[in-house]
Amino acid sequence: MSTDPNTTEIYGRAGYDWVLIDREHGVMDELAMRGHLLAADATGLVPIVRVLHNSPPLIQQALDAGAQGVLVPKIGSADDAARAVAASRYASGGRGMCSVVPAAGFSGNGWQDYAQDLNSNVILMPLIETRAGVENIEEICAVEGVDYIFFGLADLSQDMGIDMLDDADTLIGEWEKVVAAAHRHGVRAGAPLGYGFDDLADFGSLDSDLGSLRSTADAALTNWRKRPRHN
Repeated sequence: MSTDPNTTEIYGRAGYDWVLIDREHGVMDELAMRGHLLAADATGLVPIVRVLHNSPPLIQQALDAGAQGVLVPKIGSADDAARAVAASRYASGGRGMCSVVPAAGFSGNGWQDYAQDLNSNVILMPLIETRAGVENIEEICAVEGVDYIFFGLADLSQDMGIDMLDDADTLIGEWEKVVAAAHRHGVRAGAPLGYGFDDLADFGSLDSDLGSLRSTADAALTNWRKRPRHN
């Protein structure tokens, strides 16, 4: 979420597998996103960009800049998912074609191979974080091109009018429905780790750069204030 790509480099150096570059809640512009993508590439991370909303221009921009995948918020229907998939693929009516972008190496050489490889490997990940998304999960996972989904417990709890922590059992029940539907369609299901979803998750998110910084800052100050004082 930080605008400083050093945070992405830190996670890469620490040995994490992937990083979510958050443009929905993180206050970063395109240049900051590009910096994070370069840091991910340099340290072997798989970079996924969370776009602000289900917008073909935003999806295309993230992929042109070098993202290997896109997390799309508030996917609530098969139509939502299909629009996002189309925006992520080079095909008639889909992603706009341009070779002079970072992802293509600023060159049209070998374009057909590049486009085919990207269409086969790009990660388009719907974020399931509404009641509609849970209710329509079967149809969403049946959309060709949806190979991963991610469970958003915070917005889902808000949409359901429940507390994210106190009503964890209810959310876990919704998660189990989502995972079962995803696996029926060969889709991998991910979730934030540490909230009761770990056993069924195919992958997950483990940390937040600014959240971790705040927790560390709070702990350091608390420990300092607790130190013995001598008159």
